[in-house]
Amino acid sequence: MELSLIMNEHFQNETICFDGFAFKNCVFTDCVILITCMDFEFKNCTFFGSTLHIEPSLPIFEISHQLSQSLYDDSTHCYRDDYQYPQTALPLPAR
Repeated sequence: MELSLIMNEHFQNETICFDGFAFKNCVFTDCVILITCMDFEFKNCTFFGSTLHIEPSLPIFEISHQLSQSLYDDSTHCYRDDYQYPQTALPLPAR
């Protein structure tokens, strides 16, 4: 599957499903990010005050690798759940 590339965009106060997209050099401020499959990429992105919700059946190692490609502030959180707030929190990688 070829991913749709989105580059150098700033998203604010949006709910975004990452499925089928590749984000590069994007900024997400106060966004809700939904990840329900492994058909996505994001590199060199920055997250401020956002929440990532990850489908629990996805492989944790691959998800962790994807998450390590970006920067997060202290108010960004990641949950491995079925989009019910909150269940299992996942630590975001420190940079």
